[in-house]
Amino acid sequence: MAKKKGIDMGGYIPSDEEYKAFVWCIRNNIKIAPRARSESDWYLIIFINGKQFQSPLHYGKIDIWVQLYQFYLYYYNKENKVIEIAKAIEKEKAEYKPTKILIQNELF
Repeated sequence: MAKKKGIDMGGYIPSDEEYKAFVWCIRNNIKIAPRARSESDWYLIIFINGKQFQSPLHYGKIDIWVQLYQFYLYYYNKENKVIEIAKAIEKEKAEYKPTKILIQNELF
């Protein structure tokens, strides 16, 4: 019996930033995986905290990996921006020193 030929999805080497985003997402329960539409097209399935979403578009060989890492970067940047904003707000609160407000009657 002949061995079944595997499907070629192409290859892709992520950048350091893409790999960092991938690791962060996995650690934060965000996982992305390809799902076959045909032998040459795939959707991306995104799992976030037990919920599953499918990309509206389908992707070909190699493009599937580029888009997969783009999604990882999107979620990494989105969540870390929220964290950065929260830290900046806390820093401003800690550094805030109220000044005396002059009421118009106090000027005379």
